[in-house]
Amino acid sequence: MIAPETLAALLIATGALAAAVRLLLRRQGWQAWLLAALSAVSGLLLFLALFPPLLPIGGETLLVATAETPAATRAKPGERLVALPEAPALPGAERVPDLATALRRHGQVQAIRILGRGLTARDRDSDAGLQTRFRPMALPRGLVRLVPPVDTPAGAVFALAGEAAGMDGGTAELLDPAGRKVDVRVIGPDGAFTLGGTARAPGLAAFTLRLRGQDKAIVSDTPVPLRTLAERPLRALLIGAPSPEAKYLRRWAEDSGIELQSRLQAGGGVDLGDSGVRIDAASLREVDVVIIDDTALAGSGSAARGALAQAVSGGLGVVVRMTAPATAGARETWRGLGLSVEGGSDVATVALPPLAPDADALADRRGPGSADVPEDLNTIEDPAPDLGRFAVRIGAQVVPVVTDADGGMVSGWQQRGQGRVALWTVANSFALVLNGQADRYEQWWSGTLSAVARPDSLFRPAVPALVLAGERIAICGVDASARVIASNRSEVALAIDPAAGARGCAAYWPSQPGVHTIVQMADDSQQSFAFLVLPETALGPITARETGEATARWAAQQDAPAARTTPERRGPAWPWFLGWLVLSGALWWGERRLRANPAA
Repeated sequence: MIAPETLAALLIATGALAAAVRLLLRRQGWQAWLLAALSAVSGLLLFLALFPPLLPIGGETLLVATAETPAATRAKPGERLVALPEAPALPGAERVPDLATALRRHGQVQAIRILGRGLTARDRDSDAGLQTRFRPMALPRGLVRLVPPVDTPAGAVFALAGEAAGMDGGTAELLDPAGRKVDVRVIGPDGAFTLGGTARAPGLAAFTLRLRGQDKAIVSDTPVPLRTLAERPLRALLIGAPSPEAKYLRRWAEDSGIELQSRLQAGGGVDLGDSGVRIDAASLREVDVVIIDDTALAGSGSAARGALAQAVSGGLGVVVRMTAPATAGARETWRGLGLSVEGGSDVATVALPPLAPDADALADRRGPGSADVPEDLNTIEDPAPDLGRFAVRIGAQVVPVVTDADGGMVSGWQQRGQGRVALWTVANSFALVLNGQADRYEQWWSGTLSAVARPDSLFRPAVPALVLAGERIAICGVDASARVIASNRSEVALAIDPAAGARGCAAYWPSQPGVHTIVQMADDSQQSFAFLVLPETALGPITARETGEATARWAAQQDAPAARTTPERRGPAWPWFLGWLVLSGALWWGERRLRANPAA
């Protein structure tokens, strides 16, 4: 159906065109052309009198003051200044609890301009539906990004990453809970850095990330939570042939508290491992990870390989240790377990990075030694051994766990069902132990086994890695009996959100820093999980960066054409009608004059 505006425009245009053509056919000359043009203008004025142009309702711009808004900010004509709770005191600003309240109070505004650091999550939950402008402020000097370490088993190595603004040439230091330096890195022009250490006593601990400027002055101290897991001993099965690699693997496993069984076949029916070790469904259910060399895997029967593949789908971890260049048959066998790689016939040199920046950092990372270990054993001055790795080509489905300094993969895993299959590409990694690099050997194998081992059944709810006092968080993986015990021993029952479904999520709003504990009943026992709540100002520069980036994205969504819903109405019709009436009278007079004076 044709819209009324379109139908009126067609009729008026037709009438104006007919009048102009009639005049030009009856008379030539500049007067006739002038009257024809005025006829077209008269038609346009008539259309505008019937359908005046749309005008936005209101016309004010809402200035929204947020944190760090300059104190000299003033509202200009056509602007209205409101201040959110986090904004400083501003003369003439109207205090509002949130942006939604300001928009309800001032429905006449047609645009928003955000000042300062940006909107908090409270004001970004819903769209404003108005054109929005926001220019992020420059990043503050200090820590602007932090990726804290994940939960780490006792004795394993953890790592954290960060980024600092305005800190080129400064240093990032990691201090343990006792204040001892664990690791240090020089901050480059891009501001990125990575620090690490060794997780020791099980439990929740607060490390400190300290930033220093070029003048060694302390810029900031940021608490970094680390949860060290007291897991049950890892149950591992070692299968292969007797070799130096198997010997040192067994020694490391015993020293690490791993419950290791082995089947080391020396040939001729001689087995140097534990008796009764078999590769079948019943035996594989009792272990968390299987370490098997490529020769033993290829020589095992189809029934054993089928049992391994089925166990991996059910959650078992398998590490295939390469001892020789990969053949097409070997790669096909690995694909049967769920590991797809190419190549592996060439050997590449393993590039080893330094164990630590200096001897002091290495000593701090290793912790106290024992009386029977000489001080000059495994020092940072020991030469790095020559290691080679089989250069396999991996796709996006393979996740590297251990890489060398050039990015070459030492070990990596691929998911199959609920389990993972990893590939170990260094045949002589035991040389690390013989050349003063025992720490690196332990780190490599600990990281690889931790990445693929069967997951445990500990109570570990999903909690954000960094929690600030005064900010709402979501806690998932809990049931209706869960509650949180705050650092002041007050308790809050968690209300499960029905919309979360099987994830079992609830909202929690910690009001003060410290250790908070989630408690939940399980049968006749009580499960608990502790997490650290940081002070409200602990992550100031990080919060400023995240707030600015999130506000910029939110403002862009408001500016999208689909998001604009500015209310509009028809403007007044009388000016256009008056213009049409005057022009029509002038046309009537002019046409009469033209007819009365045909010789002109």
